[in-house]
Amino acid sequence: MAAAAASILPDTVKGELRTRYRQLPAMVRTAGLAATYAYLLSKQGDKTLGSAYRSVTTGIREHLSRPGGVLTGVTTDLDVVGALALLPASSYARASVEAEMLAGWLSRLAEAKFQSGVQPSTPDGST
Repeated sequence: MAAAAASILPDTVKGELRTRYRQLPAMVRTAGLAATYAYLLSKQGDKTLGSAYRSVTTGIREHLSRPGGVLTGVTTDLDVVGALALLPASSYARASVEAEMLAGWLSRLAEAKFQSGVQPSTPDGST
């Protein structure tokens, strides 16, 4: 899961992107996977973070549609929400847990990349 998350992240993570990635696990948990996925799809046209949203939806789709995944045969991002709606409850729950785990790793790795880009403070508090 960590490797999948690492492949999604851009080389540089700025503050706003870090914040969005931090919100993902809670979004999946509270709103549900289908609603979170639809939200991410709706944000792909965003001028500053659109490519990051595209990377996340593609990463989730590829993970869930891999061999042995719950969405085998799904090839486009738009088909994911419909396919999720047709899943039995147990498969949807499994997909949600996997997406939440992936979102958790995205959050952790985004935080690490963000922190590595911040200049360390000196003892007097300046950077």
